[in-house]
Amino acid sequence: MHVAEPSLNAELRKYWHPIATADTIAADPQQFRLLGEKLVVYRDPAGTNEIVALRDKCVHRGVALSTGCIKDGQLMCPYHGWQYDRSGEVTLIPSLGPGAAIPTQARVDHYNTREQYGLVWIALAEPVTGPPPWPNSDWDDPERRVFLVDTWIWQASAGRMIENAIDFSHFNFVHEDFTELADGPLLKPFDIVPTSDGMTYAYDDGLLLRTYTLHTPFTLHDEKSVIAASGGRTWSEKGETKTGDSTTITFIASPTDDAETLIFVFLSRNHSHDIPDVEFGVGFDEVMDQDRCVVEAQDPPYLPLDPREELHLKLPDSGSLAYRQLLRELVSP
Repeated sequence: MHVAEPSLNAELRKYWHPIATADTIAADPQQFRLLGEKLVVYRDPAGTNEIVALRDKCVHRGVALSTGCIKDGQLMCPYHGWQYDRSGEVTLIPSLGPGAAIPTQARVDHYNTREQYGLVWIALAEPVTGPPPWPNSDWDDPERRVFLVDTWIWQASAGRMIENAIDFSHFNFVHEDFTELADGPLLKPFDIVPTSDGMTYAYDDGLLLRTYTLHTPFTLHDEKSVIAASGGRTWSEKGETKTGDSTTITFIASPTDDAETLIFVFLSRNHSHDIPDVEFGVGFDEVMDQDRCVVEAQDPPYLPLDPREELHLKLPDSGSLAYRQLLRELVSP
């Protein structure tokens, strides 16, 4: 049996996925998609300011609740005026009149929400863990600066996107003159270490020690530590590079659908704090587009989990093989 990434959806519902930056969510309802499901998301106007996420489909006639509005603190469907509270229960059916009995089936699914790292995270089922952690306590370390570079949407699965991010054997071909391996495309052996929620490994190319930390299913921290400043600089470094400089690129892939992914990219650094963050974002659009072109051209768009579906090389593809195994274990622990 060939296991395709869409078979993961039931398990992926138990994990937190970001849908937007927190500052873009207000009291007005908006529609988002996660794992192929349409959600209506808004901030509760009833004094809590907490984020509410419900299924974006009125139980009455299937109208998108995101096209409605907030009235008297409740989410109102624009078609017949049915009102929903933050738990997804219908509280008013105008055609029945105030105080009328409301059918027990008059409700829509309510989803878990959380704000963290400046993002809105949603779990469509009871979560088995929290949002993925950040390495080195970057968010609380005064020696490091963290910022959101940007977001991108790719017409490819989240698994394909993350596998591309953990694969450095393509750097000297797809990213020539940007972030290629300093000692060339011939890879040296490296060790992959399992962790409680993913894996980690490091690769020394003579200029940079690249340390990858993956949190299953779709978060990757790629820390680049300068070990030989005389070797020059990489595209994500600005000014004079010195030994000990550390720059971490964080990729979070949110599966809007089986073959569409919303990507959040953060950057953290322990150096060059006098340089504006926006200058460190220069080049990401070009590099991300280089990757997008090849990933969107992959067939199939989902990540094949059966090792027989694609040809693999033991050393160059070891990170990919380990990642696919982690995803297989979500389906069959």
